Amino acid sequence: MPGQKIAIILLRLGLAFVFFYAAIASFTSPDDWIGFFPMFVKNILPAQFLLTAFSLYELILGFWLLSGRWPVLSAALSALSILGIIVFNFGAMDIVFRDVGLFFAALALALLNRNT
Repeated sequence: MPGQKIAIILLRLGLAFVFFYAAIASFTSPDDWIGFFPMFVKNILPAQFLLTAFSLYELILGFWLLSGRWPVLSAALSALSILGIIVFNFGAMDIVFRDVGLFFAALALALLNRNT
């Protein structure tokens, strides 16, 4: 199905963009992003290390999504990552409500790839 293949590519591009944007923005404006980490994690690891490590993880995940290798795993990991952001920032739903749609897009990508 050509339509399904195009949908998969669009979902991969969209999710990769989200991870790239967040990673780059956290390097350029770290104070805007560190608050999304739960306090118990910030009490364990230094904030700058935590933010840098997660930003690198996001860059790797973005490139992995674009590569198309092991697509179910990369999409599932994307969904879990976004779900973690939602759960640990539930009190900021006015900000993270968009992540709910991204979570379901990542799940859809995993399911679409499972059947290809």
